[in-house]
Amino acid sequence: MVTEQEVEAIGQTLVDPQQPLQARFRALFTLRGLGGPGAIAWISRAFSDDSVLLKHELAYCLGQMQDRQAIPVLVDVLCDTHQEPMVRHEAALVNMAQ
Repeated sequence: MVTEQEVEAIGQTLVDPQQPLQARFRALFTLRGLGGPGAIAWISRAFSDDSVLLKHELAYCLGQMQDRQAIPVLVDVLCDTHQEPMVRHEAALVNMAQ
């Protein structure tokens, strides 16, 4: 069992733009595997990042989690016209699959 503090440490790595992208992706995939509200919250915070590729993967991973708690996050991303089309497209595909 992973503690809240461990989830927070992983989440901090994900949202830290000073971390190498490889470490941030590793954090994302770890959070995806852990699941739960804490993981969803950290993943949702990363949608403000500058990396379009990272944000695309955030949406993809939220869909892979198959957790209904992720749906509002994905809907928000889909409706956010400031998000890149590739990111919004992935959020839409995930929502259609749910």
